[in-house]
Amino acid sequence: MKMADDEFKAEEIKKARMMRNKQKPFTRIAMEASRICASRQEVMETVILEKTIIKLGSLLALGFGEAGADIIGKNMSGSDSAGVNAMVPGRKCECIVGILRVRDFSTATEVLQAKVMMFSNQIAEIVHGVCNEFHGAPNKNTGDSFLVIWKESSDAGIDGTELMQKYAEGAIVSSACVIGAVHHSPLLGSYREHPGLQYRLGSNCRVHLSIGLHKGWAIEGAVGSEFKIDCSYLSPNVSIATSIERSTEAYGVSVMVAQSVVDLCDYPIRSQCRLIDKVIVRGSPAPMELYCVDLDYMSVEVDRTSRPKVPWNTRQRFKVRQQIEQEKKEVLQKDLADIFVTDEVILQMRERFTVEFFQLFNMGYQNYSQGEWQVARRMLMHIKSQVAKEDGPSTALLKFMEVPYGFEAPKGWQGIRELVC
Repeated sequence: MKMADDEFKAEEIKKARMMRNKQKPFTRIAMEASRICASRQEVMETVILEKTIIKLGSLLALGFGEAGADIIGKNMSGSDSAGVNAMVPGRKCECIVGILRVRDFSTATEVLQAKVMMFSNQIAEIVHGVCNEFHGAPNKNTGDSFLVIWKESSDAGIDGTELMQKYAEGAIVSSACVIGAVHHSPLLGSYREHPGLQYRLGSNCRVHLSIGLHKGWAIEGAVGSEFKIDCSYLSPNVSIATSIERSTEAYGVSVMVAQSVVDLCDYPIRSQCRLIDKVIVRGSPAPMELYCVDLDYMSVEVDRTSRPKVPWNTRQRFKVRQQIEQEKKEVLQKDLADIFVTDEVILQMRERFTVEFFQLFNMGYQNYSQGEWQVARRMLMHIKSQVAKEDGPSTALLKFMEVPYGFEAPKGWQGIRELVC
């Protein structure tokens, strides 16, 4: 994509120079001659070939993504043969894995039929756009879910530990921004009034996503054969991230973050995450703490602001990409915790979660963890009377303590249980 942008930029500069020179009378004849020559040069085979290669390169970048950069680079560097070798050895890397799943996607597919492609792409535009702004690399799109990777890199110009901290914070903040953007979007908001979706999902139906984040190693490379390959990340950590995302339904939250990600963050971001359980996840070598980012998405109204229609042409795409690249550079220098107190949509989603609420839940959780389940029950039940809406994590812990244990901690209880998702 950068090559295409550079080519477009060069064309725009050339046009601008010609327009400036057009104002000078003594250069008009020379300009006319230059224009005629330029029009003849444009049809030259080398120019056409160059533009075609740039377009093909951009399409390859879109198709393979960041995970396929090595495959493209290694094949393009070998000029001794026209053969293509897609089976490049994988590369181990440390990364943060994000799984973003569209809720009730199978129902949406049945109702929307052919229009489900447009539905998926409207969601993907938000997911990919927001995550990319915070240095996430969109990878696998399966319709109902998206895989996004925040991968260690030596190109950022900062220390590796500091970079992974920024990526961890960016992953958490971007998750909150994605939830807000999905529920604030007028395009996705229109599906709330779709009669077919209302009939199947109820009158309060909304387009909603759930997100799971986990940090670990993964093998980056090509999966497939000479007939078809996909560039992706293989690791048990991807499966763990999927399990963490699936647990959002059991705990009634939108964003679930593993301890491996929260531990990388500074206190201002950690303080935005609520510790809700300690579990054993299948595939993980050790128990891990689970944190949620509390977001009441039902409080978000659709953006009804009328905006001027801008023609979505090559020039506008170029401008937007340049702006995004500039914002991405600034993200690494920002204090990302400020977004939690400045973003209007996030503030709206977190309004009902007060300091008193978090303190009360934390006391209840500590009693639960230490085996004092009768006390934990009173604390967590009190949250129900304090908060107008039901709190998912409190309900999940109460349900676990009640059946089959009857609010009596089992013998040898260490505050750890198996993750049910």
